[in-house]
Amino acid sequence: MFAPTSRPARRASSLAVPALTLVLLAPSVFAAGLFGIVDTGELYQSSDGGASWAIRATLAVHDAVGLAASSSASNLTILTRSGSVYQSEDGGLSWSGVGAITASDVAAFTILPDSKILALTASGTLYQSADGGASFTGLAALTSSNCVSLIRGPLGRLYALARTGEVYQSDTNGASWTVVGSVAVSNAVAIQRKAAELFVLTETGEAYRSLDCGVSWVPVGAVTASNLSAMVVSGGSLVVGARTGEVYQSATGTVWAPLGVVNQLNLVALGSDEPMATGVQVKDTPPRLAIGAPYPNPAPGGAGTFPFRLDRPAEVRLELYDVQGRLVASRARASLHEGAHGLAWAPKGLGTGRYLVRYVVSGRQTAAASWVVLR
Repeated sequence: MFAPTSRPARRASSLAVPALTLVLLAPSVFAAGLFGIVDTGELYQSSDGGASWAIRATLAVHDAVGLAASSSASNLTILTRSGSVYQSEDGGLSWSGVGAITASDVAAFTILPDSKILALTASGTLYQSADGGASFTGLAALTSSNCVSLIRGPLGRLYALARTGEVYQSDTNGASWTVVGSVAVSNAVAIQRKAAELFVLTETGEAYRSLDCGVSWVPVGAVTASNLSAMVVSGGSLVVGARTGEVYQSATGTVWAPLGVVNQLNLVALGSDEPMATGVQVKDTPPRLAIGAPYPNPAPGGAGTFPFRLDRPAEVRLELYDVQGRLVASRARASLHEGAHGLAWAPKGLGTGRYLVRYVVSGRQTAAASWVVLR
């Protein structure tokens, strides 16, 4: 077990931020908040959104890759690059080793709603633990040798990020993966979810956003710092940290404001004590869909546009049935952002008649409309 100790700061801040007095406070003083880990093992905590930081504990860890809360803010987990797993049941005050992964290049981890831990290596191997980190088994392999980040995103999907910008997606809790999109960068460091949006951060501070579940990405802003090393979501905002200790915040990824400084060199990870596990599998509620009338209707030649509105990002597929209820055509699913859409479709081989168009949203049939084709 690692006892918390207080250590003097190794350097003065280069920003116009008051120097921090690093003291170890009693557990009752700390509120829910952020954690930062430096490469010498000190664990810092901020209870004011990153404006001020104090040492919470010191671990015999020099290569942490992240910190996450499982079922409560008191139940914290740290994984290291060399595969060791540490846990705390008192909000980070004391820590003990609980297990290890047989890997030396762990890059990131996340905790699922059912408390399973998923750990991703830089070389692309995904490991799973169903016993709180005591043991791990190989689950899948990604086609990447430079993975840097792993999160649970919108619709319960998993997302992994490669340093060269490829974004991987899994609909199967990590058992299988596909490349869903790519960010045009060569120095990505983190991917995060904020509500229904996804964000990618680069080492040089550029922030990219996706509104369509990782398919397309656009630059939205930049942090005026270099050597960025970590990104988390806290209090509804994006929080990023530089290796030199500076912490920045943004509500949208567009404008970034400096917060405070973890007054240490080589900040390697940020974490939040917002619980990620519930003890039971959480199923996302289906997106809501409001449809409009297909047009033209009747449709000469069998080509039309099918309008609708989504309340959040989702995948939409159209299915066409004849009057006997037989499926005669289907349109490939499209990953779409929140808002109004109109899918153009010209199913082949249709004869004159009345058809039923069904809208399948994230695998669920949610609405239908009548459509007449004229030949």
